Amino acid sequence: ARDEELWRLACVKVWGHSIGTLDAQDAENSTVYYSWRDMFIRRERVNFSGCYISKTTYLRMGENSFQDQFYRPVQLVEYYRYIRFMPDGKVLMMTSADEPSQGVTKIRNVHNIRPDVLRGRYRLFGDTVTLVLQKSSQSRATTGHVRQRRGSVMPLDEDSNATQFLIELRIGHSPKRRCAQLVWSHYTLVQKRNKVDTSSEFDLTDAKYPSLWFSPVKSYHLDADAPLV
Repeated sequence: ARDEELWRLACVKVWGHSIGTLDAQDAENSTVYYSWRDMFIRRERVNFSGCYISKTTYLRMGENSFQDQFYRPVQLVEYYRYIRFMPDGKVLMMTSADEPSQGVTKIRNVHNIRPDVLRGRYRLFGDTVTLVLQKSSQSRATTGHVRQRRGSVMPLDEDSNATQFLIELRIGHSPKRRCAQLVWSHYTLVQKRNKVDTSSEFDLTDAKYPSLWFSPVKSYHLDADAPLV
């Protein structure tokens, strides 16, 4: 288990072509790693054996009653956001009112993605993970595969009318698990209409975009921990 080649392959699986070398400092945080095992343990990464989950709760005011103008109902809105990373550079994101016990099952099968799930690619830059996502569709699911280097961002749909979601998340830690937190740092919606791009940035308040926390999912285990070679 201490064999360096095993740990090097584990690092390649996580960081791909941007893995770097041991004898050079990490340009992002000036950290020196003394072995491949040391890099795998201390370097920021995303976890594959589960998904990151956040819960958003807010109050929404309803319309005044016709019978009683002084009565105005208040609605409690709750929903969850799920993000799942795969070792091959793919990422899935879904927003749903389903509790985590039901929500995680909807992104379990990576080969049969639901229409309400955003799919795309991610890349690690130090303690930041960048996501490029767009809505799933059957037409894209049945098209040919694009060959690419591991960890690079795959060009998504080239349709003249498309919507992409560009997200940056900062990786944090919990007292019990490293790399267990994702904090929103940037979120942009890019809409392409007739080859013209229009971008809109979301206001990332803690109330609307709380941090996501990693939760292990047993049913993801076989997909996530595939053989290294």
